[in-house]
Amino acid sequence: MKKQSLKKITALSFYTFLILTTMGCSDDDNPNPGNGTDPVTINFGLTTVSGAWPNQTSYIQGVTDLDFSTIGNDKALELTGSASTVSYNGALYASPFGAPATLVKYSFNDDGDTVEEERIVVPGANTFSTIYFESETVAYGSVAGGISKLIIFNPTTMRITDEVSLTPITSRFPETTRTYYLDMMERDNKLFMGVHYENNFVPVNDSAYVAVIDLNNRAVEKVIADHRTGMVFGGQAANAGMVKASNNDIYVQGLGTTLDGGSSPSGLLKIPNGQTSFDPDYFMDMQDATGNVCYGIYQMPNGRAFTARVEDASDFYEYATGQPQFKYFEIDIENKSSLGAVPGLPTTYGSRRMIIIPNTDQKLLFTTATNDENAVFSFDTASNTSSKLFTSTGGYITGLEDLNQNQ
Repeated sequence: MKKQSLKKITALSFYTFLILTTMGCSDDDNPNPGNGTDPVTINFGLTTVSGAWPNQTSYIQGVTDLDFSTIGNDKALELTGSASTVSYNGALYASPFGAPATLVKYSFNDDGDTVEEERIVVPGANTFSTIYFESETVAYGSVAGGISKLIIFNPTTMRITDEVSLTPITSRFPETTRTYYLDMMERDNKLFMGVHYENNFVPVNDSAYVAVIDLNNRAVEKVIADHRTGMVFGGQAANAGMVKASNNDIYVQGLGTTLDGGSSPSGLLKIPNGQTSFDPDYFMDMQDATGNVCYGIYQMPNGRAFTARVEDASDFYEYATGQPQFKYFEIDIENKSSLGAVPGLPTTYGSRRMIIIPNTDQKLLFTTATNDENAVFSFDTASNTSSKLFTSTGGYITGLEDLNQNQ
């Protein structure tokens, strides 16, 4: 994030400026802001992380465009811990890992500097898992680690206003030692939220679960389950476990349980438009289609869909070999097939965040992290070719947001 010292104006400087302004000519003589320049327009937010666990620092900054070859942290604001970011209404919301769960809101001033506005702290939890913005005054945030719950807050004022009781979810499996709520998708005034149950770090069974929450009365309506895949565990990016197609069908990605001795493969489920149950006639076995365990689902505005496939499943968490293990794969969710690895992209660390965002009508941006460099690649969907857009010299990239996408 963006590291900087905020500019301060002393009382003497202020009054000197005031006198000079009063002595000036007409209002037409100085149409620009006080420093004689136009305000800086920030269109993208960038977050990087450096340092070794547990002593990591996040750096948040805004940029006007992505027309540069390298970027560092000299203009970034620091945030202790490893954080990812999401954006809404031109602001960035960062959640560093580590108790207590904290959500920090950042905006950008006329000089283009990153400014912390407010923060929300939830004692007893380790991190915010997923954020869903309903409006400028209502947002939902799930927290996990220690206590797990769903809070309602005002994203403008950053004040907690309510909480959704999750007893109907937690009471389903009393033997569960941890319950995670990962990813959310809204449709028809219902909030669909991924749920993962585990007992001492092992999934309680082979099924996938999604809670259906009625937003009118802010209560859990039901929990739906499907045994064809398991572990609705999100992806290595914010809100990457569910996508909503142009026809309003919701697709839910499950990591599967084969990594933990279970039998359910990585898979893709569908909740059809107008329904609150899984489609019994739709299932994509992503593990079979791509050849290995898959993590996350991303769908772009042009309809193209992607996932991340692990290369060596025995090193899914990338501790054993010290090597990156994930390849970006394109998939055809209608025909339930793989279109192969995205050409021109290196094998990347999934543990260091994987992000895909649209840039223009024909270009998509992919973050990558290797032992040699941290970079963003531009993928041309017309020619199916990739080229390096820029590299980060300040750490691996955990946030890349187009601030104009959700205005």
